[in-house]
Amino acid sequence: MADVDDFFRLKEYDSLGREAQGLAEKMEEGLRRLKRLEDELLARRTQLTERTAARGQLKHQIAELERRLAQRLSPEVMDQLENQGLELLSALGELESLIADDNTFITGFTQTIQSIQQEVTEENQRLTQARSNLLERAQLLRPQLPDGWAETHAKIAQKKPAHGVFTRLTGLTCQFCRYSVSKVFESEVDTQFQLKSCASCGRLFLPYKAVAG
Repeated sequence: MADVDDFFRLKEYDSLGREAQGLAEKMEEGLRRLKRLEDELLARRTQLTERTAARGQLKHQIAELERRLAQRLSPEVMDQLENQGLELLSALGELESLIADDNTFITGFTQTIQSIQQEVTEENQRLTQARSNLLERAQLLRPQLPDGWAETHAKIAQKKPAHGVFTRLTGLTCQFCRYSVSKVFESEVDTQFQLKSCASCGRLFLPYKAVAG
């Protein structure tokens, strides 16, 4: 027969699992952050490639314009070509400036990502070890729980209810969803220390002594 200490062990088991899950989420966040930075760098490199291609096209147009200017053309055509040339040279200058900015950004940002990558790797190694320790403690605690309790807890925990898997009785109602229970049900939870779940929200009831202790 279960006693109140079993509920304290179940609470500890749950706490270890939640803490381990929190560390896993923290590791994932570090990797997501790194992925966002890598995506930003890739976008800038793609932009640089496009601008470099556009610069090549402008240089080709300027070369073609210079070839035509070397021919004997009417003054009107020459003026028109020279104006076009000035516009192309201006556009080329602006593009060269943008390309220089891209290269500067990519160089600096690459170094930043490498530094962050090292930080994330070291942090995740530390978190992995810490998580492993928590899971090992939970695994050692599991056999000390009454038969079926760990499995029942796992079913509820998988649903990730807000504010955790546990609730308590306040009067004859669930503290969270206010679902009503019978006096017999209350006795099974608070006196007989049976592991019961709320028929409405699914959370596991803690007996009064496990909450107040």
